[in-house]
Amino acid sequence: EALGSVSRAFLNPARHELYAAMNLPGQLASIARIDLNTGTIRRMCDVVSPALYYVCSLAYDESSGTLFYTTHNSSSWRDLCRVDVVTGKSQELIKGGRIGDLAFNRADSSLWGVQHHNGYSTLVRIPPPYTLWNDLLPIAYGKDLYDIDISPDGRFLVAAMVEINGRQRLIGMKTDSLLAGLTGYEVLYEFENNSPMNFVFSDDGRFLYGTTY
Repeated sequence: EALGSVSRAFLNPARHELYAAMNLPGQLASIARIDLNTGTIRRMCDVVSPALYYVCSLAYDESSGTLFYTTHNSSSWRDLCRVDVVTGKSQELIKGGRIGDLAFNRADSSLWGVQHHNGYSTLVRIPPPYTLWNDLLPIAYGKDLYDIDISPDGRFLVAAMVEINGRQRLIGMKTDSLLAGLTGYEVLYEFENNSPMNFVFSDDGRFLYGTTY
């Protein structure tokens, strides 16, 4: 059946399930699990105020069975929440943090994201228990980061960068350099007429997979 808008999805091979945020036609947007054997969709929790095309930002901590997600996505005042994939119990963590484009770092269980405020974008890190954040990299006015991902070993971060003049690039940064206050990045690829979308690391960290649109 048609799923409507769908967020980035995460696979749980042990439970044979796929997790994603969905905005099914005629229903409230929700975080849902899809049974890969039967195709059955089960709702876990609602997503308040979904975004039009990607529903919400979503990140997955496989070790604890936790999905992190954002609400109030149609405005800049995003809230950060989490839901347990087994029990379906959800909890609000940060209210009005304006943080989206979430990525989970398996190496130290920190959550990373992009905060938008007063026209500026800032890369932030949210350590456990995920109630406060640290600013890491303020982005110059006229530039924006989106679709970030962190390598399985936690050493590298990849992001799409768009500039007001139309330049669209895939960039990479070392996480230890960011934590040390260094702001340099490597341009991995520059796209001429299309946008990099949803680039993520392979399980061994050697490759990036994504699309252009």
